[in-house]
Amino acid sequence: MEEVFEPCDDWWRGLGSYPAAEWPSGRNFQLFDAIRQIAVNVEPAVEPPGCICGEVLKGIKKPVECLLFGKVCTPVNPIGTCMVSNEGACQAYYRYN
Repeated sequence: MEEVFEPCDDWWRGLGSYPAAEWPSGRNFQLFDAIRQIAVNVEPAVEPPGCICGEVLKGIKKPVECLLFGKVCTPVNPIGTCMVSNEGACQAYYRYN
């Protein structure tokens, strides 16, 4: 892996910046890297105001501590990342708690 890829810091939605979280292709393999070869404009993800998914993902807070939980943020209308998927902590709390 280290022959082809080089670790670099990356931003994870809800968690912030993490060191060596991404492994883009190294100098010798940049011609094969679609991210470098195809120009794609991706806007940075923005955490919705009031959403505490980052703290839920880190285990600092529980979903029920979020002011949006079960009110404006539901499985039908997910506001944050934790409510989007069936495996998300907020969706599990909403369905089974």
